[in-house]
Amino acid sequence: MPHSPLMPPAMTGDGPPRNERGTRLRLMLLALSISLWSLVIGIRLVHLQVLGQDFFEKQGTRQSERTIKLDPRRGPILDREGRALAVSVDVDSLYAVPQDIDDPQSTAGTLARALGLDAAGRRELVAKLQKDRAFVWIERKVDPGTARRVRDLELDGVGFLTEHRRYYPQRELAAHVLGWAGLDNTGMSGIEYAYEKEIAGRAAKVVVHTDARRRPVGHTERPSTEGHTVVLAIDERIQHIAERELERAVKETRAAAGSVIVVEPFSGDILAMAGWPTFNPNRYSAYPASRWRNRMVSDVFEPGSTFKIVTAAAAIQEGVVGLDEVLDCGNGQILIANTVINDHKAFDHLTFREAVVHSSDIGMIRVAQRLGRENFYRYVRAFGFGEPTGVDLPGESGGLLRPTARWSALSLPSMSFGQEIGVTPLQMAMAGAAVANGGYLMRPLLVKRVEAADGQVVKEVKPVIVRRVLEPDTVDTLTALLERVVRNGTGHRAAVPGYVVAGKTGTAQKVDPATGRYSMVDHVASFVGFVPASRPAFVVLASLDTPRGFPNQGGDVAAPLFARVARHALRALAVPPDDADRVLRAVAVAPETLVPAAYRPAAGSERVSPPSTEPGIMPDLQGRSAREAAIAAARQGLVVELEGSGHVVGQTPAPGTVVEAGLTCRLTLSRTGGPR
Repeated sequence: MPHSPLMPPAMTGDGPPRNERGTRLRLMLLALSISLWSLVIGIRLVHLQVLGQDFFEKQGTRQSERTIKLDPRRGPILDREGRALAVSVDVDSLYAVPQDIDDPQSTAGTLARALGLDAAGRRELVAKLQKDRAFVWIERKVDPGTARRVRDLELDGVGFLTEHRRYYPQRELAAHVLGWAGLDNTGMSGIEYAYEKEIAGRAAKVVVHTDARRRPVGHTERPSTEGHTVVLAIDERIQHIAERELERAVKETRAAAGSVIVVEPFSGDILAMAGWPTFNPNRYSAYPASRWRNRMVSDVFEPGSTFKIVTAAAAIQEGVVGLDEVLDCGNGQILIANTVINDHKAFDHLTFREAVVHSSDIGMIRVAQRLGRENFYRYVRAFGFGEPTGVDLPGESGGLLRPTARWSALSLPSMSFGQEIGVTPLQMAMAGAAVANGGYLMRPLLVKRVEAADGQVVKEVKPVIVRRVLEPDTVDTLTALLERVVRNGTGHRAAVPGYVVAGKTGTAQKVDPATGRYSMVDHVASFVGFVPASRPAFVVLASLDTPRGFPNQGGDVAAPLFARVARHALRALAVPPDDADRVLRAVAVAPETLVPAAYRPAAGSERVSPPSTEPGIMPDLQGRSAREAAIAAARQGLVVELEGSGHVVGQTPAPGTVVEAGLTCRLTLSRTGGPR
């Protein structure tokens, strides 16, 4: 029978129709899919709102905030008396908010004229102002005149933030010691670099908040923390003297470079460290990088005859030679390992004393041969050569000193007079200080202390004795020899009127790079000495690299440089005189009556630092005899200069003037001016 469309579908078995089962299956799959999607969405929501909360909060914050770090105020650097050598000053930095600028082209043109930018600078400025950002720097740390011109424009979307810039008020003074801070306010050299952690401080933060369209809606600030103050051992007055006299000597001798170091021998305090050529750290980038180098600690040179101090000290202490023992100086020549070594002058026979005074190379070779390699090397190391001094400056060299196993047959004789060894100026100065202070090698001190902004001492640096080098008897004998070097030897031009100077000259040949041999023209002229010899106030190392002209030996050019630095430094430090020879030539006065007892060392006593003196009043010496006037002036600690003979008819300083020990008193004498 045919199937009618009005009849229900046929049933199969006892189950529901096939199309009903399909519908139910589809509904079940749909429900399962919805459940799975709901589970995935739930898991995602948990991940977004719970597990990933921190991440997405940071992402949102990053998109709605911009953090700007502003340089902190670096702590000042002061000299030993609190005088400012490096400070931080407030400066304006120019920024823009691009979204607040309607016409970037016009604004850029106006700003470019105020900032003095060229066409390329203007194009770069336009690009900055067209960025889709809430903040861009236009120019950081602009000068006051430029900031004033931009402020007067009153441009929309342009503003200023206060930052700090490093400023060196004394310009070139102590530039190699201080170093400099770069545009990012980070120390790049010298003390600025070595004490970056202490000086830097904590940076300020400015957080700019923006809306969904990245338009600024406000900002918050975290203030900076000022850095610590660093107080140096440098004395601004002595540093100025050293730099002034060094520049004068370099120009007079047409030297390529030069160094002067002034050290207080008992503490190791570096009172001055001057190098030439120098630079102005306020605009360091305007100078070649070679000028930035601190040659006093980084440059190595052969010391020449100044190194004979070490040879003589070792010989005296080891007892290998007597002061008056005669040495065969070979009439200026000696043959060693088939090599002829020539002296700077033909000496036949000299006593050891004379060999030191007249700086005989062959005399020192004879003495070094008696010492032997190991003994000599031991003293060279004891004086601090071959290793860094430990000064608080970056880039210090330890010098050049080979172990004895690598010495040739010529090494010992060459080193005895300062060849085949490389030293830094600071090493040579500290070796001189070891003689001046009674035999102790000191660590050079450049930083005295570090202070917090409230004045509390964070770190204090005490003098450090590295080791004892010489015994007192050796020091006394060696000092007497070095005094004779200045009094009637190669160092006579280092004499300072009114004071006894002890020291040693040096003229070291430089190696010619083209030939690999010692040059007959180029050399380093130097002098190291201390004054007053019986109670040293300071040690001075004076060195000139490749002086031109003639004469140009150490005694000719470096010794006078020492004398000028020492003379002015003695006056600045008010060190009383101790040599009355000039007065004795004019009047018969016993030396002990000219030097106040307070300034005379007791017999057998150790050397001590000079006592401090208070300013006094210049007495009226008119009409007095030369003897009476000289004694009265000397008791004020003055250096007396007499002109003429008879009684005083004129004086400088004038009566009633406030005077300090160490100043020069000039007395004009005449036989027509009798007592009042």
